[in-house]
Amino acid sequence: MSTPAISPLTEVSAAVVENAGRYRESFVSATPFKHVVIEDFFEPSFAEELLAEFPRFDPALARAEGGNTGGKAVNTNISRISPAYRKLYSVISGKPFLELVSRLSGIPDLILDPKMFGGGTHENLHGQELDPHVDFNYDEARRLHRRLNLIVYLNKGWRDEWGGALEIHSNPRRPAENRIASYTPLFNRCVMFETNEYSWHGFPRIDLPEELRHLSRKSISIYLYTENRPAEEIAPVHGTFYVQRPLPAHFAPGYTLTEADVEELRRLLIRRDRWIELYQKMELDKNAEIAETGAYVQKLLAQVRAPLTGYALEERPAEGLYGGDRWVASRVRLWIQPITPVTQFLVRGFRPEWAPEAQVKISINGAAAARSSIRGEFEISARLPRAIPEPFQLEILTESEPGWAAARGDDRDLAFLLSEIRALHS
Repeated sequence: MSTPAISPLTEVSAAVVENAGRYRESFVSATPFKHVVIEDFFEPSFAEELLAEFPRFDPALARAEGGNTGGKAVNTNISRISPAYRKLYSVISGKPFLELVSRLSGIPDLILDPKMFGGGTHENLHGQELDPHVDFNYDEARRLHRRLNLIVYLNKGWRDEWGGALEIHSNPRRPAENRIASYTPLFNRCVMFETNEYSWHGFPRIDLPEELRHLSRKSISIYLYTENRPAEEIAPVHGTFYVQRPLPAHFAPGYTLTEADVEELRRLLIRRDRWIELYQKMELDKNAEIAETGAYVQKLLAQVRAPLTGYALEERPAEGLYGGDRWVASRVRLWIQPITPVTQFLVRGFRPEWAPEAQVKISINGAAAARSSIRGEFEISARLPRAIPEPFQLEILTESEPGWAAARGDDRDLAFLLSEIRALHS
């Protein structure tokens, strides 16, 4: 008799593998966005190992977005935590697991971020909360779209009144219309959901009884990516967007604030102000980066060289040339140093047939040397009155209907495509 093949996914519950199709149906039909809850996700003994070897809370791994130490520790380097977590990393990065998750979600060709940026083990202490948010949508370094969050919870006996339940929101920016689905973070429960521009999720503040505040909310977060995603789902690259929680429901006309209410208001305002401060800093940093990049681009554009051939050099970068696509503006100036005395120039280029006819005037040191109408391919000869051995200025002026290129989506001052400026010497 042949030996039965050992499943490559012995750490995942066999029931999950067998019922993948049913879970996928639940996933794709869920609202307000695709998600599914899977109980007993890992094989029971493996889940127990992961709980037993869960890392101790490390303040060094509890840096919040604002840079301060908070009550949430994230350990992304799970393969170094313990043998069980080394095994977990091997499982989730393997092809069988990724293919299983594709079957569960209907999303093909999933990829694990090997650095597990933002993922790994998550531990949240008493008082910690997570405002509703939409995750960042693109890994710019690896050019991958973020597609799926898979979270497995490791909390035995967790009670609803302790808070910390995963909440899925329809639209937290409209509190009166917002609909919330809530999932208690129970041991070995998996919640998997698609990440998109409206996959709002978070959890309310953890409020443990005083005698149980040695406990914490533990989970393992696995984020998966794809090289492509449907065109209708693609949005500009962005970071994580947060929405602050609304005022508690009991804040209503006629209600008298208690001392605890005032403290809650103070806490909410401090949180909101800190987020405003963070977003202001992000805008300043981004604008500084844009300004620095713009200055660098302008420097490069200032160094654009003309397609000059013959025995002549440019003394300095030309004016009126656009870098990259060979278009020139209505006024072009070149400063030319002859190697051998120049007697004539040939200017070759192309002006689209759909553009209105234009007049080109070529001058040497301010004196007219040639004039011609252009449309389509052209060559203009500009003969100099004498052979010029010393540096001089060549100017090309184009007179045409202003803004003619804007109808084709280009707002630049365009004259023609410059192919060559050839210096002749006889």
